[in-house]
Amino acid sequence: MGSVDYWIVGAYLVGLLGCGFVLARKASQSSEAYFLGDRNLPWWALGASGMSSNLDAAGTMTIVTLLYLFGVHGFFIEMRGGVVLPIAVFMAFMGKWHRRSGVATTAEWMGLRFGSGFGGKAARALAALTYLVITVGMIVFFLAAAGKFLSTLLPFDATTCSVGMATIALVYTLLSGLYGVVWTDVLQGFLIAGAAVYVAVRGALLLDANLLAQWEGARYNSLLPRLADSGLGEYEFFIAFLLAWIGKGLLEGLGGSGGSAYMAQRFYATRSDAECQKVGMLWIVLFSFRWPMALGFAIIGISLGVGAEDPERLLPHVLLSDVFPEGIRGLTIAALLAASMSTFDSTINAGASYATRDLFVPLFPSASERAQVWFGYAASTAVVFLGLGISLLGVESVVDVWVVIVIQLFPAFLVPFALRWYWGRFTGEGFSLGILAGFGTSTWMALTEAGASLNEIETLFGVMGVSLLGCIAGTYFSQPQQEQKLKSFYFQTRPNGLWPKAWKVSYKKELKENWLRLGAALVWQLSTFMLPMMLVLKKWGSVLLLALVWAVSFWALRRLQEAEGALPAQGRKDAP
Repeated sequence: MGSVDYWIVGAYLVGLLGCGFVLARKASQSSEAYFLGDRNLPWWALGASGMSSNLDAAGTMTIVTLLYLFGVHGFFIEMRGGVVLPIAVFMAFMGKWHRRSGVATTAEWMGLRFGSGFGGKAARALAALTYLVITVGMIVFFLAAAGKFLSTLLPFDATTCSVGMATIALVYTLLSGLYGVVWTDVLQGFLIAGAAVYVAVRGALLLDANLLAQWEGARYNSLLPRLADSGLGEYEFFIAFLLAWIGKGLLEGLGGSGGSAYMAQRFYATRSDAECQKVGMLWIVLFSFRWPMALGFAIIGISLGVGAEDPERLLPHVLLSDVFPEGIRGLTIAALLAASMSTFDSTINAGASYATRDLFVPLFPSASERAQVWFGYAASTAVVFLGLGISLLGVESVVDVWVVIVIQLFPAFLVPFALRWYWGRFTGEGFSLGILAGFGTSTWMALTEAGASLNEIETLFGVMGVSLLGCIAGTYFSQPQQEQKLKSFYFQTRPNGLWPKAWKVSYKKELKENWLRLGAALVWQLSTFMLPMMLVLKKWGSVLLLALVWAVSFWALRRLQEAEGALPAQGRKDAP
């Protein structure tokens, strides 16, 4: 890196810390301000923040590696988590269900759903612990990738880079809470978008017949996925894996977890049902910048002949090449740092909200708002240092860490998180036993030779199957919830599923349109992501087809949103 590059990166990091100090006073006024921005942040800021929070250097390194090895089929492989299918579910209906609940965290939501008895308290505590486990796992992933990425660019080793990034992100997140997270994410989004356009255009300009001949993964650059191909290694029977990954992604969204604490947090902080849909749509549009950028990096790497020895180091090697002149290189590196920081800060803030609102407050109900904020500081620090400690033990492959998170950790909670919305008979005891059974199975798989020998499909369905059995057993061996409490929850949030027909009569049209909106949202999301990739690859037939699909699905979404806006007051109100 040249001196201009160092000045740009340094100015960016100093600016982050400055934002933290500026917003510190506003964020520290109450736990509601610290964790939800007083529910008064504009929808476009939440949507832009969502994009930044889902786009990080660790995930980008993983995606660039997969696109380098498997072309567009790398996109299909990332259906297991990197495509983030839950955003479509949140846009369709899950976002408004979260907002209507009026709580601050998903664990706090458990009290609304399961009551204040043993089942409700157990569900709340286990939900909070689940998100804390996921938070630590994601921090390990981010810091391991950051060390590998930055040590190639800076005159420091991987450990120093990981510690430095953790420290800077922790300081400004501690100071400014969700206010700082969202507004720094918005600013960082501009950096990310600019870098994405530059890299995608450079990649497209380099693409020609000679480069395609050098790219082994180019034979997988098809719009439709292959049913089977021995060249895909462990994913030889590709269609089976793809269906499993898509099902897992949809279940994440249908459970309202989004695979991360911060996704639901953005929708808890919105001001209306209509804003939830706007947040989701903007989130998807902005997140689509990730895919042509990653593809551009892969193409540039192939043109330079780098990546064969260690595809995960392709990204930093490309940044140090002559393709990025001094100044542009600094801006691009700052953008990738911004992507990492924005995901890291969201993860820290959301994880701390669960520790504070769902573990600390139930134990100390008389704690002042100031005490809750201070406990949030302590919780943020604890999860960062725990994740940092684990990451420093040695992580050989960033991709392997990601697979463990999305294939072993996430499935442990997907079934109980989904059943809580759609099965009226489901109880807090059933939720708790399902969580324990899921995590027990995933732990067994991680620690035993038999578990390690399973492929991704066997792991996914094994963990989910045992979790489902735990949910059913716990539900039927416990008393049904009081009808009045359950009815109050239903009329406040109005979810689809197995609920008494008499309760659903007034909302029949809305409930039907929820599923139609989900179908249109999924088609629109996937076409939004794939269209710019096909533009970079200059596959004009696929571009025309995707543009048509995009236009039709967008029209369907708009019509369904207009129809919901025209519902009578009884079908749109936020409480019984």
